[in-house]
Amino acid sequence: MNMRTQENDALATPDQPAKTVQSRPTAQGVDSRTIVGNGILITGEITGTGDVEIRGTVSGSIVLKNNIATISKSGVAKASVTAKNVDVSGRVEGDIVAEELVVIRKDSTVAGNVNAPRVSLEDGAHFKGTVDMQASNRQTAAEPQRRSAQPSSPGSSPPRTGSPSPQRNPDATTSPKK
Repeated sequence: MNMRTQENDALATPDQPAKTVQSRPTAQGVDSRTIVGNGILITGEITGTGDVEIRGTVSGSIVLKNNIATISKSGVAKASVTAKNVDVSGRVEGDIVAEELVVIRKDSTVAGNVNAPRVSLEDGAHFKGTVDMQASNRQTAAEPQRRSAQPSSPGSSPPRTGSPSPQRNPDATTSPKK
């Protein structure tokens, strides 16, 4: 049975072949990519062993430790994204952690922190957040930032907690008490 959808028609025309996202074949030789299509909303966590392409909207988290997460031009991820590689052409509102590479393409928007050894930010991309390219800080985007519980080395002061101490006003004058 051959089913055609409006989405499939938009991907390919007789004059122009469909653009495809590169994905790895599985051991069985079958494409392991899952597509969240236009108009689809997923709320919760997406996990798995295949590549995922987001064309609709995902709210929550995407965890694909050894795979590729692609946020297409029409895609919106209001989620933390963790994958081997992350390719953003749409919009991400959340942190991104990648084992290898994050690509933020022209006209895309990322509002969140990016943590990966390699980051590519194309001219015309919109980005608000921080970039950390140090491997020692790599963690799942869904995990909260944790402070190290290691003891301080001798002679060092313990980590500060609570609110900062009040700043002294250099213009204030004090007279010594007699």
